[in-house]
Amino acid sequence: MSPRRWLAVAGLLLVVAALAPVPPAAMPARAEDNGSSAVTVRGGKVDGGYEDFTGLSVTVSQTRDLVNQAVVVSWTGGTPTPRNRPLGVDFLQVMQCYGDLDAADDPDGLRFRETCQFGAKLDTPVMPFEVNAAAAANANSRELRFDSTGYPAKDPRETLPEDARMVPFRPVSCPVGATSCERPRTPDGSAAQPFPVIADPQTGAQREAYPDEVLSGYFNKSVTNEYPYALTAADGTGRISFEVQNSALAPDLGCGDPYTDAQGAARPSRPCWLVIVPRGHHHPYTGADLSSTDSPQGSPMTVPNWQYRMVVPLEFEPVTGYCATDRAERLTAGTELAAEAAGAWRPALCAGTNGPSISYSPVGDAEAARQLLSNSPNAPGLIYSSDPVATTATDPPVVHAPVTLSGLVIALNIDVNLDDKPLPPEVARLRGTALRDLKLTPRLVAKLLTQSYRRDVPGGGGTALAKNYDSIKQDPEFLGLNPLFRDWDRRASVTLNGLMAPNGSSVAARALWQWVLADRAAKDWLSGTPDGQMVVNPAFTPLFTDEVPDYFPKADRSCYEEKVDGETYQLCSQELRPYTGGFGRGAAQTLRGDTGAFGQALNINVTPPRFEKLPREQPGFRFTMAVTDSASAARYGLFTAALCKATPGPDGSWTADDCRGATTEAISAAAATAQPSQVAGVSVIDPARAWSAAGAYPLSLLTYAVADRTDPADARRDYATLLRYVADEGQRPGVGRGMLPDGYVPLPAALRERTEAAATLLEKDVPSPPAAPPAAAGGVPPAAAPGAPAAPVVPATGAAPSVGATPSPGGTAPSPQPSALPAASATPGNPVGALRYVLVFIFAAGLVGGVIGPVLRRWGHRNAPADGAE
Repeated sequence: MSPRRWLAVAGLLLVVAALAPVPPAAMPARAEDNGSSAVTVRGGKVDGGYEDFTGLSVTVSQTRDLVNQAVVVSWTGGTPTPRNRPLGVDFLQVMQCYGDLDAADDPDGLRFRETCQFGAKLDTPVMPFEVNAAAAANANSRELRFDSTGYPAKDPRETLPEDARMVPFRPVSCPVGATSCERPRTPDGSAAQPFPVIADPQTGAQREAYPDEVLSGYFNKSVTNEYPYALTAADGTGRISFEVQNSALAPDLGCGDPYTDAQGAARPSRPCWLVIVPRGHHHPYTGADLSSTDSPQGSPMTVPNWQYRMVVPLEFEPVTGYCATDRAERLTAGTELAAEAAGAWRPALCAGTNGPSISYSPVGDAEAARQLLSNSPNAPGLIYSSDPVATTATDPPVVHAPVTLSGLVIALNIDVNLDDKPLPPEVARLRGTALRDLKLTPRLVAKLLTQSYRRDVPGGGGTALAKNYDSIKQDPEFLGLNPLFRDWDRRASVTLNGLMAPNGSSVAARALWQWVLADRAAKDWLSGTPDGQMVVNPAFTPLFTDEVPDYFPKADRSCYEEKVDGETYQLCSQELRPYTGGFGRGAAQTLRGDTGAFGQALNINVTPPRFEKLPREQPGFRFTMAVTDSASAARYGLFTAALCKATPGPDGSWTADDCRGATTEAISAAAATAQPSQVAGVSVIDPARAWSAAGAYPLSLLTYAVADRTDPADARRDYATLLRYVADEGQRPGVGRGMLPDGYVPLPAALRERTEAAATLLEKDVPSPPAAPPAAAGGVPPAAAPGAPAAPVVPATGAAPSVGATPSPGGTAPSPQPSALPAASATPGNPVGALRYVLVFIFAAGLVGGVIGPVLRRWGHRNAPADGAE
């Protein structure tokens, strides 16, 4: 980095310093270990109660070092949730709370209820039913009455006013005893605290707000993490991934924020709680068995239901205060494949008295390389990329260091939702469980990504797709690999609403298409050869003629139209199947069962009429999938699909004969296939080569840190400290501060040695500055696209990987992989490519600002909301 660049960055840091969080001196020392922080709690009986949960055992997979992520809540010994009646009995309810669990003046925890994020009225799962029964009234709310008649009468143990209608919510900023609050406790609906009067969103008429509308200023259906209906399977077990939220996503809970405890001591991270309320099948006031008749059980916050609560402590990583404010901020940016690791390493690096403060912003591989080689004063001095960065004589010399080994995956959140018919016991027992095993072939993935199922195109795709299957659950190839779906719920709506994928260019996206195109059946199908009655969406055909895309196109630009009173209303492809904002966001949306999509039903009851966003999918009926990375999938507790080769039988059936998941062994096997690139000492994993190697996961990716060797000495020293940490403690798997998060595979010893050597080279060797470009006529340097790589060169066949080679100072030859620049834009006369280039330009322009982001957001990616919320 030039002195001019460095001074500019330093100036920015001085401005930001006044806004930075408290220094880490207030943070208690802790021993780092990779031991489990799982906690198991058991249910029980309550004197005077009618339920018996003594056989119920609930385990929370992680309770310490938490960020915005998922924890797995699993249980045994539950009573199976019946599937032949409306949902009203025998399920679990899970919520996150922040309050004082042991307050002496709150022995029954009734004030503690007010600190729980629950009551947004998430939809009740609609069960196919035969028994004439009713669903549990108000089970998804904070309301104190079961029905409109005011039943039941006030419980004698209830501490709220007799005419209170709901348990109010108290934000963390309004503690008990506060005389005034910027964000006050909600009213309880009593005469003394009535609900506000609002304009009805549809009619405009004035009316009293509903309880969930009263809560909407604090949390609502779109942001809440509450889990009101966790279903127990036929074998008495259950499993959900629960999204814990720190204050970045749930500011009114304040989890992870610094706070002052009851003794007046400053603490770095507010603790919170996971509360599980088991629901049985007895009337809470009379004890009547309601298994097959009625279900007037009410909110989990009514006294007779709340008394069975099971509470698990949650310890969050501090949201602020990782790094002292007097340290220079070292900027890094790059592929999201490194995001989880970079966020985990940062607090460990700056925890000591002299450790560096390393920030990170996600940008695409090509954009990161462009920034690194630019002369911008705001450019990062180190980037993360899965593409080698080739340099010319006029670029600053760079050094490559391996940092992470991970994979691109297809994550899933699918509840086994079978037909309501007699099934073999081994199949029937899977009802309501989370689907763990899903098999996909390259051609099936190609069908999903090219919007070739009729359901993925507005209006069904017209005549071009007239013979195609409506969704993947009807595809014979899919059914052959996943026979459980032959017994799946037949309703058209119980299926996948598109495979979610992120926008923008990346090496990871290119790797997926390389894997697809390496399969003969998939390549032929993309070229126009039908798969039985299934053909590729013709809007995508031009994209696979000459280039390997490095993005996930939405090439179908068709729209569904409806006319009302002479006005035409459109729903187009990118509203029906929208992009996610990145790998992390896609994983979070998968966990929530929220595709962000709009439905094709026009709501004419609002002015003006509009297509409504689809709600979250209901527990028990979720069917969401997304392209993400293995670390993001692990962060949100998601299962991932196995990638398979398949063999067709003479009768047209398909059999999977080679399936591979993103396991440690399979990713390590793929790393062993890495070949040297044309940047000396830098190896890359070719998806086609890995696909042909036994047991190797084809979408494995090796990510490098690439550093500018002309940065000032103190900056290079800090980046070298990062690399040495990465090569040592940073490869120790675990969930603690500074450890390698789940979803990554530790680097082999030879690659770690290369990272150590790169650190030494970066810190001690000062190369000559790059030569000035030769002047053209008139003394003006010849024009060149900033950061544009040279044409790709394929390495010689059979070349051995240079796993132990000394890190390169950066060669002048290009990568063996295709450029991460927009592939379609390189095809002259291709209108789809031109459109895509414009879209990527807009996307990239937005990401350029992300280089400044780390300076303003000093608290690390792991604590940032995955869905972009502030």
